[in-house]
Amino acid sequence: MEDNLPNTKQSHFKRVDTLSLKVSGMTCGGCIKAVTKAIQSQDPSAIVQADLGTQIVSLETTLSQAQASQLITDAGFPVTN
Repeated sequence: MEDNLPNTKQSHFKRVDTLSLKVSGMTCGGCIKAVTKAIQSQDPSAIVQADLGTQIVSLETTLSQAQASQLITDAGFPVTN
């Protein structure tokens, strides 16, 4: 039996992962903005939340952990384990 539906373009969704990264050197809102800007430069739809007290950055992103870590490190905030 043939499918008589018109051809439809299938959308391709990238997988979104939740990551938690230990980031050192964040001391203020400006630091959080810099980290957010670094991540969103490669994934504009990423959700970035940072806690200055614990130095934890939580991300909902299509980036891998290695990619996100490199972007944050390149922005001047080393990611530690």
